[in-house]
Amino acid sequence: MQPTLTRAQPELDPDALIVWHQLNLLASAGERQAAVLALLMVSDNAREHRAWQEAVRGVHGAEAMRERIGRLPASARLPALERLLRAAAQDQPVEERQALLQSARRVMCADGSVSPLDRLLWLAMRHQLSGPVRLHRGSMREETGLEHLPLPMRLAIACLSGYLARMVPEPPRQERVDAVGVAWHDQVMRQVWGTATPAPTCQVPDVDQLGRALQTLSGLGWVHRPLLAKAWVDAADTRPGLRSRLEDPLPVAAEALRLACVLIDTPLPPALAAHFIHEPEQEPRAVGT
Repeated sequence: MQPTLTRAQPELDPDALIVWHQLNLLASAGERQAAVLALLMVSDNAREHRAWQEAVRGVHGAEAMRERIGRLPASARLPALERLLRAAAQDQPVEERQALLQSARRVMCADGSVSPLDRLLWLAMRHQLSGPVRLHRGSMREETGLEHLPLPMRLAIACLSGYLARMVPEPPRQERVDAVGVAWHDQVMRQVWGTATPAPTCQVPDVDQLGRALQTLSGLGWVHRPLLAKAWVDAADTRPGLRSRLEDPLPVAAEALRLACVLIDTPLPPALAAHFIHEPEQEPRAVGT
């Protein structure tokens, strides 16, 4: 019998579960910032660590918190980060959220190297810290297939998918899109363009082009958002890519596609969600916390 290549959704071990619930109890802006920035850090990066220390100076217990966060598995870090950002968007004033974004940029850029995943992560943080968005519902008469979307919307999908192709289904060895990424992009475009007209080729956007594409996609109808996420994930369901054994490291593709789903405000398709922890129920806050 062939071994399965799909992974079961992991659970937190007891030690990591304690850390998860401790993060839920953070109340002050300083504590939350220390936790968010610790989740962004590469554990053995001395420059990022120094930038983190500068950003959290004066926050009581910050170093102990950073050490506890280090116990979380890779599959829990983005879910934990998203939970903290949602709390910040709900509870903290705009000025504090803007300061958190600026601190995040400094930590991520501290070593002089910013990866495509880092840029995507920062954009997703900015999006989440802006608070909940009202999704465009669309018309009941609209066609549900992606190929029926207006041309500007399909071009925006091509642009964002071109950026994702730097990381999906696997990151290339250099800062470019290799043949595997181009093949992934082409498969997504077949879902978006159909067979009536030639689809755009894979082009990596610059920062301004990516920003305009995301702005256009903010008008994507709520019915089409999960269809786009599914197209991305289905095209990446290869090995290497999203099909991996439970003991394998978390694929970069899974992190990139999760962040893309955050940016278009849609739930994760099951094949993607399986790479991240099953989020525990939140423990009730103690009286007086």
